Amino acid sequence: MLGRALVVAVVLVSGAAWASPQAADLVAQGDAFDSKLENQRALELYLRAEKLGAADAETLYRIARQYALSMNDELSRDRQRELGEKALAYAKRAIAANPDHAKSQLSAAICYGRLVSFVPSRTRVEYSRLIKEHAEKALALDPSDSYAWHVLGAWNYELAQMGTLTRAVVKVVYGGMPAASNEEAARLYRKAVELAPQRVSHHVELGRTYAALGRNAEAREQLEKALALPDREKDDPESKRRARQALATF
Repeated sequence: MLGRALVVAVVLVSGAAWASPQAADLVAQGDAFDSKLENQRALELYLRAEKLGAADAETLYRIARQYALSMNDELSRDRQRELGEKALAYAKRAIAANPDHAKSQLSAAICYGRLVSFVPSRTRVEYSRLIKEHAEKALALDPSDSYAWHVLGAWNYELAQMGTLTRAVVKVVYGGMPAASNEEAARLYRKAVELAPQRVSHHVELGRTYAALGRNAEAREQLEKALALPDREKDDPESKRRARQALATF
């Protein structure tokens, strides 16, 4: 009950555009389910708040996040893409509602990232540009968000690994080769770890980047740290699978 009261208080102080105290209460209930990784129940409550007229960035980005996380629960590629596209649509709406809302900008970057594997090569490169653009905006708005650093680290890592054919497309879309490297990815991931050492994915991706750099001892240290941490987020089991896969290579 205290949590719901706190959300209502935040609405009143910040001027967030939730339509009514009832909508704010639904968002608070949704947050409680989100914290327990019950994404479908959280989504249902956020959508009910939207139906009551909540059209603020806070509510819309929450809906985007739940749709994106729900992709993890689906085996069908078609259904995953459908959820990802819904997530991106809500992220865009959140940005339209408030372009200075850091989490909405970051949500758009994450949604583009989740959709990359569903689109053709040229579109992937276009999405890559948008990932960087939105992540940089998020970071400028909130430098304390560890995941904004993480997303930029992933952008560097992925571009550093790309093949010759993809590089040709990148030159066309970006108007040249953007500066990207495993070294820069490692720096960005280290910042993410510094800000949120409890986050499994930060350690995993820093470890994988160290492995790409041939720094196997440091890679092993980060990957083992990740595996020792408890699962707290929806993506943690998949992140740990990636950690075990990376450890098996050296």
